[in-house]
Amino acid sequence: MPARNRRLALVFLLIWSFLVLYPRPTALGESLYRLFVPPIEAGAMLPLLAELPEKQEPAELEKYILERFPYYYDWQVYGFPWYFPTPAEALEKGKGDCKTRFIVLASLFTALEIPYELFISPTHIWVSYEGKKENPIENLKVALFYRDDEGIALKLPRINWRESATVTWEAFWVYMPPQRKRLLLAGLVFTFLLFFVPAEGRRL
Repeated sequence: MPARNRRLALVFLLIWSFLVLYPRPTALGESLYRLFVPPIEAGAMLPLLAELPEKQEPAELEKYILERFPYYYDWQVYGFPWYFPTPAEALEKGKGDCKTRFIVLASLFTALEIPYELFISPTHIWVSYEGKKENPIENLKVALFYRDDEGIALKLPRINWRESATVTWEAFWVYMPPQRKRLLLAGLVFTFLLFFVPAEGRRL
């Protein structure tokens, strides 16, 4: 098979796969931008402020948000394998993964003028604050980088590769809608037929 055909096959498959995963292509770019420049909006938290419990200690607020926004994968909420919502989107959906919980909690802390730091690991994002207790998935050792008032600091994290692979598999494949899986696999078939099977072999 000519090298040109192999390159065309790869390009076709990549474009097909990307459009299956992101029918709205700009969603990925928006999400990547928001990961590094989170759209923290204190004003968007006004509806949530009205229903907050009287006790406003950071740990109590975090517990409230975790209960108020049950954990769902992005496939289940937004129809994409990975998506970083705005605070307004998070409030509208009322559920989501760590990115949803992070953007709501960070915006809430900003509205209440509670100091916090942003931490990101290869599979998780979270808010840290004074007095927060570390746990296996939220601690400085596993963080890839963190951001505070002084800027962003990059570091080498301790990565549990098996756990990371399991989380990625669940988030990207296990919870993918069946019709998207079929379309993704169909792309492999079309690629093979178009670029690897001679034209005469495709005739019915």
